[in-house]
Amino acid sequence: MKKKGFIFVLSAIVIISSLVACTQKPNVEKVTQAVTDENGELVTNKDGELVTEELEAEVVTDEKGNTVTEVVTDKEGKPVTTVINDEYVNVTQAVTSPANKPSDSSTKKDDTTKKPDKSTEKDDKDSKDKDDKDKDDKDSKDKDEKDKDDKDKEETTTKAPIKKPEAPAKPAKLSVSDIKENSVKLTWSKVKCKGYQVQYSQDGTNYEYLKKSTTATSLTVDGLESYTKYYFRVRAYNKNNAGTSVSKWAKATATTDADESSRYITIEFLLSAKGNLEDTLIIKIGNDKYEEKVNLDGKPFTFKTPKKYKGIVKIEASLKDTGSAAQVKTDKDFITIDLTSGIYTFEGEDD
Repeated sequence: MKKKGFIFVLSAIVIISSLVACTQKPNVEKVTQAVTDENGELVTNKDGELVTEELEAEVVTDEKGNTVTEVVTDKEGKPVTTVINDEYVNVTQAVTSPANKPSDSSTKKDDTTKKPDKSTEKDDKDSKDKDDKDKDDKDSKDKDEKDKDDKDKEETTTKAPIKKPEAPAKPAKLSVSDIKENSVKLTWSKVKCKGYQVQYSQDGTNYEYLKKSTTATSLTVDGLESYTKYYFRVRAYNKNNAGTSVSKWAKATATTDADESSRYITIEFLLSAKGNLEDTLIIKIGNDKYEEKVNLDGKPFTFKTPKKYKGIVKIEASLKDTGSAAQVKTDKDFITIDLTSGIYTFEGEDD
């Protein structure tokens, strides 16, 4: 009899569990999903951002009740990414199936099911109440985790740039102000863009970056040489995971202020090699004139002024017999002048 009663109780538990499973409602929720066209390709707006829509669907969950997610991919199977806190992350969305209401056949009791006897109903009820309480506690915890996952998912599916952005407009004006011996201030007009790039040069050809990326519309440039001409340029750029687009350069030039301090000047003269011939080097600095005998052996000749000069001075140099000549303006205490051939004029340069 004990064996028969045990089998009877076991059968009752199996039947009750089956009825609970059959009557459980699917997890239907409102979710945000990527929109695809008739060819199954992702739809984007004019800015290259992924188009999404809210729909009601049955969310697929794992054995722990957590929502199952998947990475959104393009037509080539590559993950779609978006920018969050200056970092690229994959766009994910919930895995869903069409929301269907339970059919009558799935919830209707089987008339041929054998009911348990009264001696086992109380024990089964107590056991079921405990299981229901444990399930409610677990569902509450899972719901909190699911809400957090849904919030993160919503952030990643809001925007997903997949096309190279359009180039921004060129900054309308680049101006140079607050010019000093060793610094200047650059200011440019604001345009709609991700940021700006700023460069400078001393010859107008070979540029170096002052800023590879900045969102400001002004920049103070320090560490410059006094009485030196500089070339500056700035451009705007847009950037996403597909690439970077830039505007044309806005350009400006400026010469830094001269150093007005007094100093002795050392001049290095470059001379031609002409069989060690002797010539006379004539040097004029302001109202002063100096003459030096030199050998044209291809070696540099160094001359240091016997007195100090202040601020910008004009230096003229020539070879009396050969005819080579050059002139330069400088505020430096050292300068190189080339007398190897021809006539040269330099301004604001010191080598």
